[in-house]
Amino acid sequence: MNTQVTWMPRGEDAAPVSSYLNAEQALQAFRTGMRALAGAVTLVTTRLADERFGLTATAVCSMSASPPRILACVNVQGRSYRAIAESRCMAINVLGTRHESLAKRFASPEADPFGEGEWTRAATGAPLLADALVAFDCEVAEMFVTRTHAVVIGEIRHIANGEDRDALLYVDGRFASVALMPAH
Repeated sequence: MNTQVTWMPRGEDAAPVSSYLNAEQALQAFRTGMRALAGAVTLVTTRLADERFGLTATAVCSMSASPPRILACVNVQGRSYRAIAESRCMAINVLGTRHESLAKRFASPEADPFGEGEWTRAATGAPLLADALVAFDCEVAEMFVTRTHAVVIGEIRHIANGEDRDALLYVDGRFASVALMPAH
């Protein structure tokens, strides 16, 4: 079924509006549509005092090259959000296909998600995954907080590029990898 939904924000209780879908059907249509959006799997990490925090995220993208900035969407109910807000630093660790178990570990309420992988400490203090495809060490430049999530904008202070480019993706509710097309 090819469904179209029109979204019209209406204050705090913004809800989907459709001539033929109720709110639950519109929410399901949104979720189904978003499953088609493939995303790179990352670990957003930070350190507050002597404690490390982190989460698995796919809502991460570049913002600008000058100044170099990256953004991540973080759930405001999580411990990692509070630590990022207070420490004002974060690292974005881009994962490869070999990191699937690490992505699952950070997405679960694991006691110590940092118990797997080799971790170093960035200049900002944020934890960096030593064999990430790329790791961005950031100072938090700005945060835009909504009801459920914050858009955290990081000003990149250091980039650690790995040699591997076999990126881990998440699409349609499962992990995937990229099959590169031949260059023309």
